[in-house]
Amino acid sequence: MSLFGDILGSLATPLQGRNRRISSNEQPNWSDGNFDMTPLLPGEVLEFPILEGPGVINHIWFTSHAGGMNELNALSLRIYWDGREEPAIEVPLAEFFAVGQGKPAVVESLPVQVSPTGSLTCYWRMPFEKSARIVIQNDNPNRTSGLYWQVDWVQLEALPPDTPYFHARYRQEYPATMGRDYLIADIEGIGHYVGTVMSVTMAQNGWFGEGDDFFFIDGEEIPSLQGTGSEDYFNDAWGFRPRTGHWFGQPRWQGYEAGDSGVCYRWHVLDPVCFTKSLKLTIEHKGNQAESEDGWYIERPDFFNSVAFWYQTGSPKPFGALPAWSERCVPWEQHHLVRTFLKAKHSDGKVSVETQGFFGGRPALAWHPRQTDSTLELPFHIETAGRYAARLTALCAPAYGVFDILIDGNSQRNLADFGSGDEETDLLLGTLFLSAGEHTLTFVAKSDGKPLAIEMLRLLALPDEGNRVVKNHNEAHFIRLGIGRALYAYRLAYGELPNTLGTLVESGIMPERYLSDENYHPLLSWREGEYFVAESSVANGWKHRWLGLDARR
Repeated sequence: MSLFGDILGSLATPLQGRNRRISSNEQPNWSDGNFDMTPLLPGEVLEFPILEGPGVINHIWFTSHAGGMNELNALSLRIYWDGREEPAIEVPLAEFFAVGQGKPAVVESLPVQVSPTGSLTCYWRMPFEKSARIVIQNDNPNRTSGLYWQVDWVQLEALPPDTPYFHARYRQEYPATMGRDYLIADIEGIGHYVGTVMSVTMAQNGWFGEGDDFFFIDGEEIPSLQGTGSEDYFNDAWGFRPRTGHWFGQPRWQGYEAGDSGVCYRWHVLDPVCFTKSLKLTIEHKGNQAESEDGWYIERPDFFNSVAFWYQTGSPKPFGALPAWSERCVPWEQHHLVRTFLKAKHSDGKVSVETQGFFGGRPALAWHPRQTDSTLELPFHIETAGRYAARLTALCAPAYGVFDILIDGNSQRNLADFGSGDEETDLLLGTLFLSAGEHTLTFVAKSDGKPLAIEMLRLLALPDEGNRVVKNHNEAHFIRLGIGRALYAYRLAYGELPNTLGTLVESGIMPERYLSDENYHPLLSWREGEYFVAESSVANGWKHRWLGLDARR
C-alpha cells in the first residue's frame, strides 16, 4: 500500500529542504519581548525580508487591528516572484482570505482559515525559483494599523522543471455592468485554475444567484464548462446561508434584500481546471425580483467583487491594478453617529460618547433612557436625492435594551433587540427614498432603563432595478407553481378538485394574483375529469393542465 497518496501518507515521504521563517517577532529583543507587531501608518508600505530561492512558501499567518475595526480590506497584499515588476498576487487582505468586507467571518477551509477574532491563516503552496518579495500596504488614509505576521517557507536546492507559480488577482464592478457577464478571470499561459472568492451586495430585493458560471478554455467561443446557477457553482442549493467547509462555503450571508451582502468561496483543489493557452471565467449576474412572478432570471445590477486563484508557468497576462481602498469599498455612505453628539435630542436620560470595540477603537454614541417610550433623535444629511438601502451598525451586550427605529418619523424596525447576539450588529433598516437635505434617525425605548450604543448609519445609493417589463415563460412558470400549490392544498383539505380558480380564492388558499397570467391577463379555468385546466385569455397565451393529488408542478 502506497504511503504517498494523501496528506498524512506524505509525512512518511523523505522531505527535502531547510525550514525558514520570517516574522514580526520583536527584534533585537527576540528572547524576552512581546511587542511583535509592525505598526503601519496611513499609506505606509511594509516590505518583508526578501526570500532567496529556490523555495516554497507553505504557511502565512496574519492578524491586524484592522480586523477589529472591520477594515481588513484597507490592507493590501502583493507578492512578486523572481524579481518581476508585476505582482502575481495583488489582493485586498480580507478578500484573499474569503471573509469579504465588514466584520471578519469564520472560515474553516483547507487552504485558508480565519478565526472568530480575525486570525488569518493560509496554506497555499507558493513555489519560487529566485526570490519572493512580500509587501503589505495600509491603504487607509485616516488610521494607523498594527500587523502581526509570520511566513514559513522551505529553502530547496532546486525546483522541478516547469513548476507553476501561484497567482491571485482581484476584480470588481460596482454595480455589475448590464449587458455582459461578470468577469472573474482572464488568463493566458499554461496552468490550472484553483479557486474563486466572490462577494456580492444586493442592489435590489430578491434572489441574486440564478447566474451560470462559464469556463472558456484555450480560446473557446462556446464554454466547455457551463454551470447551472451561482449557488450551484459554490456547491450549495436553493439559495445561500452561512456555512464553511474544506472546499467551499459562505462564511457570511445576510439575506436577499437590497443592502444585504455575503461572501462565498470555491476551491478547485480536488477539481482544478487545466488550460494550455488561456482561461476565461465569467458568471452571469442574473436573478429574481422579490416575488418570482414579477421577474425571474433577469439581469440585476448588484455590486460584485472577486478574487481568482490559479497556478501557471511564465509571466501572467496583466490583470489590471488594484483599486484604491476608497474605490474598492462598496460605496456605502457612512454617517458616524458620534458626530451628532452635540445635536442629539433626547426626551430623558443621558447621551454620552463611549470608546468601545477592539481596544476601544470604535467610539459609539451611548444613550441611557430612564423609561419606556423615551426618544432619542439624531440628524443626518443627504447630498443627493435617491433610493437608498439603510443599515445600522450598533454594539450588542446582555445589558442593552430593545428599541423601535424610525427614519423621518416612519417606522423602519420595531423592537430591535440589542441585548442579544454577537458583540455588534449590522441591522438592515430597509430601502427608502431620501430627498436631498436634512433627515432624522429616531430611537424609541421599549425596555425600562436599558441603554443603547450605536456607531453609524450606513446608506447605499441604489442603481435602477433590473426588470422585465413584459413578462415571459419564466414568470409564467411561477404563476403555474402558485396555482399548483393551491390545488394541492385545496385537494388535501376538501378531498376534491375545485371547479375554478375563483373557488381557490374564495377558500382563502390562493391569492387573487393567480387569477391572472404573468402579464395580468385574466385566466380562464375549468375541470376536465381528473384534470384542472387554466388558460390565458390573451391570443397565443399558454394553457396548462394539472393532474394528481400533488399538483404543485
